[in-house]
Amino acid sequence: MAEPQRAGDFLRDILKQAAHGKSRKVYDEALDQILGERLRPHCQVMGCRGGKLVLEVDSAPLFAELSGFRREEIRLRINQLVPEQPIAQLTFRLGGTGHV
Repeated sequence: MAEPQRAGDFLRDILKQAAHGKSRKVYDEALDQILGERLRPHCQVMGCRGGKLVLEVDSAPLFAELSGFRREEIRLRINQLVPEQPIAQLTFRLGGTGHV
């Protein structure tokens, strides 16, 4: 059994998660504009930390297109739309059925 968490640590985790959700939202909104209605439903923000944004893509052909041909274009466009939280590295990962 895990040890009980201190109230201060618990609150700090809640605040960190709230801030993290807010930072994801700005990237979600930017991707809405960049990818459009056709591609956006297939790409999800998985995390952002230290200037590295990780996106999960649900199909191999789209993964190949975005990671192989459009990575830098998307990164630069995100940085134009979200200048207060620039991205130094954009990483794509292929989603699977393990999390379903």
